[in-house]
Amino acid sequence: MAVKSLLLLMVCFFAGALMPMQAGVNFKLAKAINNNIIGAALISFIIGTTVLACYVLFTNQLKFNVITVAKTQPYWIWMGGILGAFFVAATTLIVPKIGSSLAFSSIIAGQLFISVIIDHYGLLGVPITPINIKKIAGIILLGIAIWIIKEN
Repeated sequence: MAVKSLLLLMVCFFAGALMPMQAGVNFKLAKAINNNIIGAALISFIIGTTVLACYVLFTNQLKFNVITVAKTQPYWIWMGGILGAFFVAATTLIVPKIGSSLAFSSIIAGQLFISVIIDHYGLLGVPITPINIKKIAGIILLGIAIWIIKEN
């Protein structure tokens, strides 16, 4: 495996490791503000948006015209924030009820399942990577892992 590929996998692993931490932090925040899950998600997004805005401004990343992009690209490219908001709110609500390991193994299963479909059909502009028996086996093994975690 090339060093660049290994580095990218390590970044993905680190990003994945942060997700359960985010859910726990947001749950603790929700408890601190009268069990307000949506309020905690909103605060999380405001802080994240502020950090990103500062980064973009200080690194001069705004080199595009929003109106031109809106006119020339599909409407759904703007919906990532909605998907993220659902994810943050859902994990903040669910992790305390079923535990981090079961919640995130189920999340990973959902991500893997949809990722295989997206890759196979080249949806959302990603390169086509056909489904194969190894990917199917990985999904099945992940399903077995979830069952083992749930039965624990």
